[in-house]
Order: sequence, then structure tokens, then C-alpha cells
Amino acid sequence: MTADITVIVPTYNVEKYINKCLKSLHNQSFNNFEVWAVNDGSTDNSKNVIKKWCDIDNRIKYIEKENGGYGSVLQYCISNIKTKYFLICDPDDWLDRKALETLYNIAEKNNVDMVVGDKFNVYSDDNQQEYSSSKPTFLSIMPDEVYNDDYHIQLFSFLLVSPHAKLYKTEISKNIIFPQHVSYTDFDLYILSLINAKRVCYHPQPLAYYLIDRKGNTTTDKSPKIIDYYCKVWDAAYQQLRKNSKNVDVLWWRMYVELQLILANYAEIKDISNKQYLNEIYSLIKKLRIYKKNIERVSPKSLKFRILFEGLMSKHLYKFFGYIYMKLK
Repeated sequence: MTADITVIVPTYNVEKYINKCLKSLHNQSFNNFEVWAVNDGSTDNSKNVIKKWCDIDNRIKYIEKENGGYGSVLQYCISNIKTKYFLICDPDDWLDRKALETLYNIAEKNNVDMVVGDKFNVYSDDNQQEYSSSKPTFLSIMPDEVYNDDYHIQLFSFLLVSPHAKLYKTEISKNIIFPQHVSYTDFDLYILSLINAKRVCYHPQPLAYYLIDRKGNTTTDKSPKIIDYYCKVWDAAYQQLRKNSKNVDVLWWRMYVELQLILANYAEIKDISNKQYLNEIYSLIKKLRIYKKNIERVSPKSLKFRILFEGLMSKHLYKFFGYIYMKLK
């Protein structure tokens, strides 16, 4: 029987964590799926841990490739998988026992291209779990409602972009080009998949567990290189959005918000001795300027939003407003 879902597990030096991830997949209540555990050039014992699970469960497949980063794993897998749906489970995370069953049933019942669930954040020191909704409070998205208009589908871009508890119909993601040798490319996957989605749904149930404070993940990494990753991922999304013929005004608004987040992350890094990364951010702000009117049509009209927006989109004042914004963070 052909599998209905491929679970992609991008793997790089995670021997301490991947056993729990694969165990959670082995124990799923849903049976008709396969796991592609892709070893992206690990130098630790990750390979042997995966191989052990391949012997236990023939649905788990081991794939080995040269190191190319998270984006290269997504590129390889999404280009080659044949299943109707796919889901990404990072190797230091794990799924609720009914995660695949729940997401699959929602997708099939409602004929949707993407289902977004919620997660628990887990802290490694004491294993404390904290419920984390994918939906920000300001967003007018109703739980379990199916949205089929471009405006609301693009509003989904403001939900958490991380891969946790997201089921994708494979066909909506096939043509995405991912940057290589960088992290955080799940941003490109999520944002660009929404362009092709015709029906989407948000299900407010925590179905994944995210080890939020693991050293080296994009949440905890405050090294200068992470800014470079963010910029390259943003630019990859920009280059593909600008080639699209659809009205994607809401996605341009989301891209503006992402630049604010990158500036805020830059402000948190204490030991950047040169302006290389800041200039990289400013170059992206300049690129986005041509879509200023698109963003104005759909973004908030509040004075607070407008002042910063007009400042960052200004040809002459964007660096000044960027500096002020970072100082306030």
C-alpha cells in the first residue's frame, strides 16, 4: 500500500535527541505513513540510532547525503516524495501519538492543502511543558474553519512558521527553491506554500513537542551568523514572491514584519564588531521599498505602525529609524 504521508526528519548531529523523535513516529496511531530520516552529513552517532529504528520499523527509511544544510534536505525530499501529504518533524522534537491521524483526518474531511496545529514548548532543564498557540491574538482566524480566499490564506503567514504540527499537501510545495547551507528555511517553505494553497485550516490542538532551549537551534542561537541565515532565507522568499503573478499584498506585509524581526534579533547580538550584517538587513529593506503601496493596502492603519513603517520605507531615513527601532528593543 502506498503511504499517504511522508514525515521528513532532517538530521545533523542529534544523537542525543533523535531516538525520542523516531520513537514518537513509530508509536503513531495512524499507520499509513513513511519516515525519511535524512542524515545531512552528521559526524556523530546519529546514523546508527536511525539504523536501529529502520530495523524495528520498515516505514522508517535512512537516507544519507553530503552536508548542505536544512534547505538542501527540504529540496531533496520535497522534490522526490510521492505521497499526497508531508510533514516535517525536526529530530529534537516529537509528535503526539495522534498527531498524524488528527491532521490527516482534518485534511481529508475538508479537502484542504494545509492544516496548522499547535505545540508544546518543552524546556530541557526540568522538562516543563508550556502550551504555545500558532495563532497570534490579533489574527482574525477562526479555529477549524476552512479558508479558501487569497486574503485569509495569506493571513496564515502570520501564524508561527516553524514546522511543528503542519501538514502540507505535497503539490503546493513542489516548485519552491531553498537556499543551501543555511538554517530557518522552514520560513520559505511555509510562506511560499501559501501562494499555491487553495484551502487551509487552523486546528488549535497541541500535536507536537518542541525542545525550545536546545543549544544550536534558531530560537537560542544569538551568533552573528544567524542574521546572515535570516537574510538569505528572506531574500530567497523575496525572489520567488516577486515572480508570482497573484496578488500577494498580505505576504509582502508579512515580509516587512519579518524584516522587523530580523532587526530585533540583530539588536540582541552583543558582539558584532562590524556592520556587515546590519548593512545586509538594510539592503533587504531597500528591496522591499518597491512594494510599499502593496503593504499599505492591507497593513494596520494605527499611528504606531505607520510611523515606523514610513520611516523604514523612507529613502533617506530608513537607517535612522532602524537604529531607533533596535534601541527600543
